[in-house]
Amino acid sequence: MTETSLDRWTNKTAVLLLPLFFFASPINAACYIEGASVRLSNKCALEMLDGKTIDVNTAERIDRKLKEEGISAGLGFPSLGNANSVSKIIYPILSYSDNVNGGVPPEPLFGRWTPLEGTIRKDGVVAGFGLGVSGRYIYDEGRYLSYGVNASYAYSPQHRIGVAKTTANVCSVNHVKNWWYVDLCANSFRVRKDLTDSINSNLSIKSSKVFESNDGVYSEASFGINRYFAESYSQNQLMFGYDTIHSNGVFSALNITFGESVENELTTKFSVQGRVSAKLVNKPLTLTASYSKADGGVILGVDRSDNTYSVNVTYPIWRNFSATLGYRATDSTIGIYSVRTPTFGIQFVPIEF
Repeated sequence: MTETSLDRWTNKTAVLLLPLFFFASPINAACYIEGASVRLSNKCALEMLDGKTIDVNTAERIDRKLKEEGISAGLGFPSLGNANSVSKIIYPILSYSDNVNGGVPPEPLFGRWTPLEGTIRKDGVVAGFGLGVSGRYIYDEGRYLSYGVNASYAYSPQHRIGVAKTTANVCSVNHVKNWWYVDLCANSFRVRKDLTDSINSNLSIKSSKVFESNDGVYSEASFGINRYFAESYSQNQLMFGYDTIHSNGVFSALNITFGESVENELTTKFSVQGRVSAKLVNKPLTLTASYSKADGGVILGVDRSDNTYSVNVTYPIWRNFSATLGYRATDSTIGIYSVRTPTFGIQFVPIEF
């Protein structure tokens, strides 16, 4: 295959690293940070190390990350292992759900139709565990397949009911030229509760460009088209993203989605999510805020539209788990669908086996 500009850059850099000086390097902390894609972190690391001396551990990590992205030369190290990988994980689950059973609001619809007792939604803490298998297969220079399958079960002791989730995903990641990428992805998500069993899927194509936007600032801009499949309808969506590693070590991300209208279906018309991660006491503190507008729904001849706002903060409490605290509010034109609820969750570091 014809050598790409990224290949030429890394091969050139490998020559600079042959002596392997043992100086401490800030590259790992500055580039491989919470939330950033590996390709964006690699761009940051390669630019920062150009012409510099770095320690062996840093050089080996960058070499490994490049090879995981399908850049076979890496930094010129002998292979440290097979870049193709399969990993199996198990992880605990502990979170709060505002609708454990998949029920409906307790208030009478339009003040007239009272829901049956067994159909009212229930909230509470759920706990359980999940299992997953993921991997990648590199089939060409700068090109690989990533895939994963996950299943989890969480139980509410208060209500004696459970929530089962299964997910599956596959992506074809392709470096085209000069830090341009094209990704084709598909995923499916199923949630089974006491009263509901929902399945939705996505099929998307996305193009992205990684570049140095300012001195010491590295960004990834993306644009894509997504086909969203729900049980009763499908919808076309446009996706825009802009991720940045700032020179002060802060990571930020902005993602915007526009969705087409679907007759008589409540669908996402617009959504925006912003995320910022920064180090606090040498641990990543992540703040996420989002807004979405959905409309097009019709219930008994009455139009429904929802505006949903959320904010969350995530921080590693201990080396094996992080805590997320937040709040979500939905304002609906049909009052019973207006919701105010806290959000809470504990994310445990998966155990590989």
